[in-house]
Amino acid sequence: RSPCVRQAENMATLLICRRAAGASLVRPTTALLPRTSATSSNDDFFEKNRKLNRPMSPHVSIYKPQWTWTLSIAHRASGACLAGALYAGTGFAFYNSGNFGPAVDALTISPVLGGLIKFGVAFPLIYHAANGVRHLVWDMGSGFHMPTLEKSGKLVLASSIVLAAAAAAC
Repeated sequence: RSPCVRQAENMATLLICRRAAGASLVRPTTALLPRTSATSSNDDFFEKNRKLNRPMSPHVSIYKPQWTWTLSIAHRASGACLAGALYAGTGFAFYNSGNFGPAVDALTISPVLGGLIKFGVAFPLIYHAANGVRHLVWDMGSGFHMPTLEKSGKLVLASSIVLAAAAAAC
C-alpha cells in the first residue's frame, strides 16, 4: 500500500478512537482570542508612524498617474455606473409601468443638454465594452509590454470618446 493510503487509514482509525473515547473531533483554537503582544506591537507601529508624520498607508496621491491604473479605475467606475443606471432605469420603468415611453417623451430639455445626457449615457457603455475587449486580448496573453499597454489604453479612450460623441449626435 502507498504511504497516502496508510496515512488515511491511520487518520480514520485515530478519528474512530477519539470519537469512541468521547473526545471532540474539533480541536480548540485560539485564533479568535485577542493577543496582547500583537496588539501592543501594532500600537507601537502606529505611534512611531504618527511621530514621523507618515500617512496611514500609501495613497494614490503620492504616485505619478499612469495609464494602466488610471484606466483600470475608470473601467471599474464605468462598470459601477452602468450597473447603477441599469438598476435606476429598471426601477423607474417598474414605477412608471405603462407610462415609461410617454414620461421620457414628455421631458423638455434643450438639444445641447440632451446631447450631453446622451454622451453621458453612451460613453461609459462604449468605454467599458472597448476596455473589456482590451482585457480579452490580455487574457490571450498579448499586449503586456509597457508601450503596448499605453498605446492600447490611449486607443481605447480616444475611440470611446469619438464613438460616444457619434452616438450622442444621432
